[in-house]
Amino acid sequence: MSPPKRKVYVFIVSDATGLTAERVISAVLVQFKPISPIFKRFPYIKRKDQIENVLARAEKLEAIVIYSLVSQELRTWISEEKVKRQVYTIDLLGPLLERMGRLWNMLPAFRPGLFKGLGEESIRLAEAIDFTLRHDDGQGIKSLGKADLILLGVSRTSKTPTSLYLSCNNSLKVANVPIIPDVDPPKKIFTLKRRKVGLTIAPERLAFIREKRLKYAGATDYTDINRIREELAHCQEIFKGINGLEVVDVTNSSIEEIANKIV
Repeated sequence: MSPPKRKVYVFIVSDATGLTAERVISAVLVQFKPISPIFKRFPYIKRKDQIENVLARAEKLEAIVIYSLVSQELRTWISEEKVKRQVYTIDLLGPLLERMGRLWNMLPAFRPGLFKGLGEESIRLAEAIDFTLRHDDGQGIKSLGKADLILLGVSRTSKTPTSLYLSCNNSLKVANVPIIPDVDPPKKIFTLKRRKVGLTIAPERLAFIREKRLKYAGATDYTDINRIREELAHCQEIFKGINGLEVVDVTNSSIEEIANKIV
């Protein structure tokens, strides 16, 4: 048995949404297997008193504070304030701004908000994709109620690519939950008042897809046609118990066609 992971609180402080900073830090922390990060974003931070509240909370939880702030005044203030508190902080933008300034021998504008992207639509899209990635393959059950759409189905019914397609093209927060033999699905899927779609497929087509996926693995229950029929029958029984569930047949359908059926 592997030792339990160490929980580490990570506070993301940003003068914008903080989504980009969180993704960067996530990409770093995933390399440290014994660490289980708990993220908390503090977006649109503009004042010292806001940061002071964050640092106070961080001190109590022994959290790491990652700040992505353009304002030189706020960054300088944090570097001075952290000395007074037992808080570990990391400046994401400061060192880059300084190095780029030295490279080109010029001063940056130090004005927050210059990078606006496409406004609210861009923020909504980023949040939808972020949510969908966090709720792939049964993850994030606690926050399932925040989904715009919940997809259900057995393995290899295109849940993940369809979820991402819907997020990227329709800005939907999509969660997908696998239906696994001999494993009870989360009770929430029966009670949550969110739009739910079940994905089904012909047994022969599913066997073909799984065999391609496990081309060099040899025969297993995963690709056995009789086992697949039982798995799909079990899935249909679960679908029948979910009020308001819509069922979409994905046999021989492209991801775009599946998404269009759902929309």
